[in-house]
Order: sequence, then structure tokens, then C-alpha cells
Amino acid sequence: MGWSDALHGDGVMACTPTGLVTRERFAAEVGRLAAHLREEAASDLALFATDAYWFAVGLCAGWLAGKTLHIPGDVLQLRATGCACLLGDSDLAELRIDQLASSTSAAVPALQMPDASAQLVIYTSGSTGQPKPIRKSLAQLLAEAATLERLFGAELGDALVLATVSHQHLYGLLFRIIWPLHAGRPFMCETAFFPEQLFAHTLRTTRALWVGSPAHYQRFGDSLDWAAVRPRLAALFSSAGALPPVVAGHLQQQAGLPVYEIFGSSETGGVAWRQQPGRWQALPGVELRQDDRGALALRSPHLDHMDWVVMDDAVRFAPDGGFELLGRLDRIVKIEGKRIALAGVEQALLSLSQVKDAAALALNDANRQQVAAVLVLDSAGQQALQQLGRRAYGRQLQQLLADKLEPLAIPRRWRFVAALPQNSQGKVVRAALEQLFAPPRLPELRELAQVDGKLVLQLYVPADTVYFAGHFPGHPILPGVTQIHWAAQLARAHFPLGRQFRKLENIKFQQVIRPDSEVTLTLEWDGTKQRLQFAFASGHGVHSSGRLVFADE
Repeated sequence: MGWSDALHGDGVMACTPTGLVTRERFAAEVGRLAAHLREEAASDLALFATDAYWFAVGLCAGWLAGKTLHIPGDVLQLRATGCACLLGDSDLAELRIDQLASSTSAAVPALQMPDASAQLVIYTSGSTGQPKPIRKSLAQLLAEAATLERLFGAELGDALVLATVSHQHLYGLLFRIIWPLHAGRPFMCETAFFPEQLFAHTLRTTRALWVGSPAHYQRFGDSLDWAAVRPRLAALFSSAGALPPVVAGHLQQQAGLPVYEIFGSSETGGVAWRQQPGRWQALPGVELRQDDRGALALRSPHLDHMDWVVMDDAVRFAPDGGFELLGRLDRIVKIEGKRIALAGVEQALLSLSQVKDAAALALNDANRQQVAAVLVLDSAGQQALQQLGRRAYGRQLQQLLADKLEPLAIPRRWRFVAALPQNSQGKVVRAALEQLFAPPRLPELRELAQVDGKLVLQLYVPADTVYFAGHFPGHPILPGVTQIHWAAQLARAHFPLGRQFRKLENIKFQQVIRPDSEVTLTLEWDGTKQRLQFAFASGHGVHSSGRLVFADE
């Protein structure tokens, strides 16, 4: 099959929740929509559709109408396109693809192939959050689709393309839309946002290939019905980030297939592929070399020129031409004169048995830079964290890293999360990582219980709590006013405190609360008198106590 077969061939084009879409119907709907779009004065249109089939119709029709299509990654990027008119499948769109393309009153014109110079603009934000426009031609996209088909097509056959990733980004656009259209391979219109959806779609077909990302594959647990889907899987693809080795191993064990990882960028298109634990290999037609900084450079038929392009990724080549990715050059930081590769820190963290995913970053703390880490733990790690507490578990991790990293590269601060903060492309967002280390304004709640009608909260007061700053230099203690504020804040979440604070009664400060303390806060609410009794205590005795009186008006 070829690209023109999508507009002139027969057979199944796509699968929807209500049935199959033929290529004949696709061609008719593309033709009708293209006729409408030719009447639009604007030369540039934004294209955003949740349904992959209507997206494909809009894409082909827009090109046939001579439009440049801008593909925002999500609705929040619509403004960044600068387009006055949106082509889509929701009420946000001025031009509704599904309505205009399905209009039976319009005749179906004869279709020509879109010109190879037809343009689209995709938007990538990476970890910065600022949308960056990248222009691509149909010729570039078809060149990459041909490369993928040459490399993987024979083992895929007519497998149904199922995806967890959006077609509004280059990876999903290529693997869900352009490549299937080029190869004559049917695709599912829905995006499978949850593993259960993907499994359900797989069980409705005889053969399927998955297009996913590490962010999604990490959620594929053992409780899913792997035995049922295993014989139906043709291949698993992953891109938009590094696939942690533990996740790659789990998928291979459960699916019975190694995952094809694709390395590239929105700017360069696909560059290389691998199956873990193997090295990265250049995609057919892509030439690779290393520049004097150790960065990866390439020439590729997926670009609009054949000049050498240097990426920001450090690499190490093997004699067989394969290579290892050593991390982005812009993620090498200097700490006390030493160059620290944050990607190397992440690799060391991922080698630990209880770590499922990891992100490392450099933080400026009191004019001193240090490495910090955000970890996703497996069940054993979560249990150990609960038993030991964050400080002790962090020290244990530091001991395990002692023979893997030089001292300055070992993380000094830790955060433990259910999943790394990522954008819609599956890329970790640095600003969100940094926010995890922002000084807390409330203590960490460890345990909560009701005892004799009183509320008892077990609290941990971390050293980086914002209220220790400057109180006092060299000898930090928790201000008394902060203790009163915390008592009121935490009580308000559990008791119907009056809207107005009236006065303090019998306030006593007996012992200081120092950084990294574990304390018990006991709260007792007297609704009749609108009075809150509080006491902070620990193994050292009572730290503070008193009453807060409230009123409704």
C-alpha cells in the first residue's frame, strides 16, 4: 500500500466505537471537507480533534485545500498557534470536521494526492512549558513513515494500531496517523487513556500493536489480563522518554515481546531504535556521529535538508556502531567545581531494586547547590518508606549509592511520589519537580486518630519548613505564632470552627520545636463555647498548649 491508497483504495481504514470505517468513506469525507475548506480565506488553520479518525480527515482535507495546519499539543496551546480559526470535532471549533465532512448534501469531488510540500506546524514544550513551533512537510513525514515500514512492517502485517498517546504530538501523529495511512494499516479512533481500555480494544481484534509511552507503560500492573492479550500482540512501541529498565523487563515478561523504543525529537524526527538491554541503533538512512563535546550529530532523510544537525544529547559509541545515551548536555551541572551528569544520577537510582522511576535535579539551597531526587517506588520501597520514614529511608538510599556515584552526585534531598509530573507528551516537567521541594507551610501528617473524643495528629516538622528561615540564624526553632496557626489550620479541616477568630486563652510555650521533629498535636473542640483546645507534645514533654476562641460573626 502507499499514501495514495488511503484516498483511492478499499478496505478498512479505522475502527470506531460504533463500527468500521472504510477507505471509501474516508475518501468521500476528506473530499467534502476539502471543498468546504477551499472556501475559507485563512491560509492557516489550527487542527485539534480528540478522535483520531476525524483528525485524519481534517489533516488530509486541509492539505488538499492548500492550508497550513497548526497542531497544538493540547487546548491550552491553541492561542500559541496564532490561528483565528479552529478545525476540530468539538464545540470549541469554528469548523466542525464531523459535521462538514458528513454532509450528504455536498457532492464528493474527485481527489488528488496532497502536494508533497504541504505543511503542518507542531508545537513542543519539552520541560520548559513554552510552546515552540516546528514546521514539517508531508514529504518529511512520508519519508519517516517509509523508514518505519521498511524496518518493522513485515512483522506487523495488518495489525490494528492502538495507542495511549495523543496524535497531537509528533510521535502519535506518525505512529497513529501517517504511518498507518502510508502502510494501509487500520487504526483505532479512540485514545486508550487507561490500561483497561487498551486491553479491551486488544481483545476485540485478532492482532494489535501498541503505541505508548513510559508514562503509560509504568501503570501496566500484573493484575491485568496479560494471558488473554499476549497471543494477539504483534509489537509494542515506546517513545517520548526513556523506558526504565524495570518497566521494559516487566512488559517483555508479561507481553512475551520486547518493546521497540524509538529515540528522536520533534525537531529531528526519529533517530534510532533499540530493544533493551541492547544498544541504540540508527534508523535506516540516518547517519550518526559524535562532535567534540560528545554530543550526537545526525544527517537524516526525515529532515528538510541533508546538513549535519547536533542534538543536546551526550552519547558513547560502541565499535559496532550502536550507542548509549548519556543524558542531555544541558543537564550537566557544576557543584563545587565538579561536573555532575543528572542523567547518570538517574541511571544509578534506577539500578536500585525498589526504584521504578526517578528524576534528578540540582537545587540552590542557602547559596549552595546540591542534587535532589524525586522517586517512584515499587510496593517494597513504599513499605520500607512507611516503616523507616523519609529521613531514614533517604539515608539508606545514600548508602546504596555510595559505590555508584561520587559523593557530590549523591542526592541530599528526596521526594517520593506516585508518578513523576509529566506534560501531555510524557516529558518530565522541571518546574513541577522544583515545586515539590518548595518550603512546606504545614507539617507532614503521619497519622490521625480519635482518642476519647479528641483528635490526635502525629506530625513531622521538616527542616525545610519555611517558618524556620531566619528564626533564628544558626539555631532554628519553630515560632510560637506558627504553632497556633497550624493548630487552627489543621483543626478547621475536621471541626466546624467559627468564621472569626476572637481571642487566645491560657497560651503556654514550654519547650521549643526544632527542625525534623516528630510531634503529637491533640485537638479538642467545644462547639457550645466555640473553643479549640490544643497541645503540641513529644517524647520530651509538652511544647505548647492553649485555647483558641472563635465566633460565627
